[in-house]
Amino acid sequence: MNLVEFSRQHYLKPNNIQGWCDDEQVNSGLSTLEQSLLEKICITKGQLLLLGLGGGREAIPLAKMGFEVTGVDFIPQMVERAKETAKKSGVEISGMVQDISKLDLPESTFDVVWLSAAMYSCVPTRKRRSDMLKRINKSLSPGGYFVFGFYWNPKADASSKSVLLKKMVAWLSLGNLRYEKGDMLRFNLEFIHAFTAVEDIKGEIAQGGFELIDIQANDDHPFAGAIARKPI
Repeated sequence: MNLVEFSRQHYLKPNNIQGWCDDEQVNSGLSTLEQSLLEKICITKGQLLLLGLGGGREAIPLAKMGFEVTGVDFIPQMVERAKETAKKSGVEISGMVQDISKLDLPESTFDVVWLSAAMYSCVPTRKRRSDMLKRINKSLSPGGYFVFGFYWNPKADASSKSVLLKKMVAWLSLGNLRYEKGDMLRFNLEFIHAFTAVEDIKGEIAQGGFELIDIQANDDHPFAGAIARKPI
């Protein structure tokens, strides 16, 4: 079982589906960080691809702003629930079931690709993240924006990680021995890569063919966000 499938099995559990689709969760709307990133791109309409649809927490307010939202999630039940909840809220969203790290999307279609919460950090290995970025880049129209969040921990110390944890990560990722500082199994339920330096984000974004526009990170907060743009 690889790390993506490991996480998918966790989110497939009925109590997790219900938790992400719960009215309180969905109605909580965009976070302060997400609002700040949205204000930076100065766009409130056009084709928006939302990766990590969940129950529709981001999709519904983004659709109400004027975006035509297409949501992607690897849990079919969440896609259906989000579409139903959106309709009850007075908006329509489209949905697709895909693994966000292996996207199959039409070229030059979207004005904005929005990666939910800190899900960028849930994609294991730099190689897999870079491949995902290239697929996202291909799906964006020239000048289109990629907005994403990630886990941030500049104080992470690789030397404190146990050998056992490293072996566990390697086993779950089908023998990947490229352990990176910041890798962890959060609550033993899902893989997380916490970034420890801005240079690491910049490097991955450049590898994906993007220009980095903005990074918002606070060393005292575990969540950070960034905006990248596909060159015109």
